[in-house]
Amino acid sequence: MSAAPGDLALKRRLSPRVLGIAGVSGLGLPRGRLTIYLEVDDPRVRRRVCQVVARVAPGAAPRFEVTGPIRKR
Repeated sequence: MSAAPGDLALKRRLSPRVLGIAGVSGLGLPRGRLTIYLEVDDPRVRRRVCQVVARVAPGAAPRFEVTGPIRKR
């Protein structure tokens, strides 16, 4: 299942803000669900992400996945 156009617009709006938060490794839309990838499970990072999401995309419900650092190959 690919992401809907609205999902991709959401990702484009959120990416620069969420990826700028220390502790966030990435952002994706697996199965159309907004997923924030974290370097470590830190409640302060989760709170900050939720604040940004609430401001930029009210009603969006991020889910979190701890992946560790993600690096380009």
